Amino acid sequence: MALIGSIRKRGWILITTMVLALGGFILMDIVSNSQKYSAADANTLGKVNGKDIRSEDFERYKATIYANASGNNDYQVRQQVWNQFVEDAIIREHAEPLGLGVAKDELMELQFGTNLSPVIQERFRGQNGQVDMNNLMQIKDAIAQGTLNDEKYADFRTRWSIQENEVIKQRLQDKMTAMIMKGIYTPTWQAEAVFAENSQRVDYLYVRVPYDKVPDTDIKVSDDDYAAYLKENPRQYDNAEETRVLNYVSFDVLPTAADSAEAKKKVADFVNDLRIKGDSSFVVNKDGTYGTAFQPKSALPVVVADQLMSAPIDSVVGPYLDGGSWKIAKVLGRRVLPDSVKARHILIRDPATASKKIDSLKAVISSGKATFDVVAKANSEDPGSGAKGGDLGFFANGMMVPEFNDVCFNTGEQGKLYKVTTQFGVHLIEITGKKFITNQASVKAAYISELIRPSKNTQQTVKDKALELVHSTKTLTGLEEKSKAMNLELLVSQALKASDYSLGLLGSGKDARDIVKWAYNKDTDPGEVSKEVFTIADPNGGYFDSKYVVAALKVINPKGAATVASLKASEQLVVEMKNRKKAEVIKAKLQGTSDLSAAAAAYAMAVDTAVGASMMQVNTPKGGAEPRVVGTVFALKQGETSKPIVGKTGVYVIQPISSPVAAATPPDLTMFRRQANSTAQTTVRSGLVNSLKKAAKISDNRSNFY
Repeated sequence: MALIGSIRKRGWILITTMVLALGGFILMDIVSNSQKYSAADANTLGKVNGKDIRSEDFERYKATIYANASGNNDYQVRQQVWNQFVEDAIIREHAEPLGLGVAKDELMELQFGTNLSPVIQERFRGQNGQVDMNNLMQIKDAIAQGTLNDEKYADFRTRWSIQENEVIKQRLQDKMTAMIMKGIYTPTWQAEAVFAENSQRVDYLYVRVPYDKVPDTDIKVSDDDYAAYLKENPRQYDNAEETRVLNYVSFDVLPTAADSAEAKKKVADFVNDLRIKGDSSFVVNKDGTYGTAFQPKSALPVVVADQLMSAPIDSVVGPYLDGGSWKIAKVLGRRVLPDSVKARHILIRDPATASKKIDSLKAVISSGKATFDVVAKANSEDPGSGAKGGDLGFFANGMMVPEFNDVCFNTGEQGKLYKVTTQFGVHLIEITGKKFITNQASVKAAYISELIRPSKNTQQTVKDKALELVHSTKTLTGLEEKSKAMNLELLVSQALKASDYSLGLLGSGKDARDIVKWAYNKDTDPGEVSKEVFTIADPNGGYFDSKYVVAALKVINPKGAATVASLKASEQLVVEMKNRKKAEVIKAKLQGTSDLSAAAAAYAMAVDTAVGASMMQVNTPKGGAEPRVVGTVFALKQGETSKPIVGKTGVYVIQPISSPVAAATPPDLTMFRRQANSTAQTTVRSGLVNSLKKAAKISDNRSNFY
């Protein structure tokens, strides 16, 4: 009671303490959030030399230029958009101090003139593969006349504005590249060296001892070996950003014999209905394909091609196994198709007026008031054929877009007019000639198929095995032991960045991305095994699980200098280090050999011959590119046997059987000067942007968003 009375007398102290404590918690939360969002603003995907890449700008660009991207492809598109934003920021930053820009007149020329930007050339190709200048001129006129200011063209204006920025970026990049290339000069001595490298040839004998001649059990790679390698190759394996490496076990989900029998039964149940009422609507409702084109035997499914070529019309063939599906096929028709067709057409592009205008032009031609060629020259919006009265000449089956091709080869008759809509607009087509050379019959067929999917029971059976592995081990060491006992392969990933969406044999997309996100979770430690089984869906859209994955974080490679641990996490480098140790074993055994025959006998190999080796062609007949070997050939005298040479694919002992003959240097070295210039220019074109990226300070926060 005395204690309670004391508290009552000093209650203000208790209240004050509670308020201060609560305030402390609130202040800690504010500071924590402030630190978090100062590091990566909630709307900032990243920075390039201090310039923000805002998420709303990123998503607007993606939605405008890649409107149809979805599913796993969405991750690839995001990477393309990211590269565009990063390169745009870098190019513009470097162009300004160089005094480079794109004037308004220049921009118009790049979009509508004779010097079109590669961006425009790529996006405005016509049916004939050439740039559709007529379409570009319509857009140019609409811009000049203010027609596109209407609200209904808002999306088009946005798309065109974004495209203009792409055009400007590409032009600035081209100008920077041109400036550097202008500074490339090949002096006479270098041109003479290029000539010598091209002209000198040597034939030589060699013995190649491949590294697999030494078993892995005969060598041991220590941490000291990795440390020595790191010292020999400083900075080569440094990390521009943090990466993480995973070990993982993948359980493949494969259909059983029972699953195959179930799929076969499903299509077999449709045989009678397909034979009796197998029209296009029935086939499409069963997720089948109703053929509109006749196909030669070579294009038919191999397993039933002979049957389809001989079976009566309206008969059903199958069920038959084709790849991973059971199928049935109904023969709809059979005829001999022309090998090529000659046609002419009139094209109208504007979707708002094309159909009515084609109808009008068709009526004019059908009435005899004007001939097809005259109408085509006056109205067709295909500049290539329009100038020739719409004539397309002869073309083979499959050369035109499907709708156009179908009329010309499958349904159309010579001399009649056909109205067809394609991706390019509305066409008026007339077939003017057919050539029959091979006279081979073709078949039109309808197909219904059932993919052989693993059943829910099959999937669960495999998943149970993965769950058993997860529940029985918590560490990478345990996973290694358990997977070996279960005869499962323990795979290793590539070095994964925080924003990666692709993971080795598991492919790319959301499922692989989920595993990468787990690896980068702040609570995931090296040596830890995932507490969940990751699911990889069928990459072909089969709506079933194709793999179950148990993952473990092998190592975290921090940003900066490489370490022995990070080198050991690289599967490729592990193989190279093993080969280095094997090379020591092979060299020691070959060191005392007196000639090639003795070297060959030491490892039961043959003495081979290489003819016409040059400094410009460093491939060996059996070992691929081996510059160290070819370089040594030119340093030896004829008949001199080399010491063992450590190559990429094995250890070599070589002996020149001819001497390099230096041809007289020609007085005119223009060709070789151009060759040297061309090599340097190619390096500039391919490497400029990557070099600027490497030098830039880029922070990538995409992993916080996706």
